[in-house]
Amino acid sequence: MPIIFGWGKQTTWNVGPVFRQRCSHCNNEEYWVLLRRTTWFSLFFIPIIPYKTQWWLLCPICKYGLELKPEQVKQLQPIAETNQLLATKRITEQEYQARMVALNSNPTATADTPSLPQVEAEVEAEAKTDTVYCSDCGKELMSDSRFCAHCGTKINQTVA
Repeated sequence: MPIIFGWGKQTTWNVGPVFRQRCSHCNNEEYWVLLRRTTWFSLFFIPIIPYKTQWWLLCPICKYGLELKPEQVKQLQPIAETNQLLATKRITEQEYQARMVALNSNPTATADTPSLPQVEAEVEAEAKTDTVYCSDCGKELMSDSRFCAHCGTKINQTVA
């Protein structure tokens, strides 16, 4: 009896919106979202063991974004989760304000943890590069690609 196994199955989790940013690719100003993508080893097409986790900050319109470092994720995840709770109306505006004040005066933040303005500045600097990513699999593409070499998705080129 053959055993069917594989790897590369990916699942994504949209944590929530983080901050408003103008996208250099689609030129829209929207709240960028924090996204976690996990790649799994699977057995009989059932994901069993996660072997790679990536965190991305993405433009919700064109899906352009950048991969985040662990210290950036630590800073942005509570903000995204709080924003998501407000967007889904699971907390009131007053609860949201109280949580945001608590997050901004976080005593557990260390000197190694970047502040939100630092992360926003890094995102803005990174967004100004000409790097293009696939909207489906998130892999880096050559700037003149019409299709993703990794997953075959057609790339929507926007004229600036």
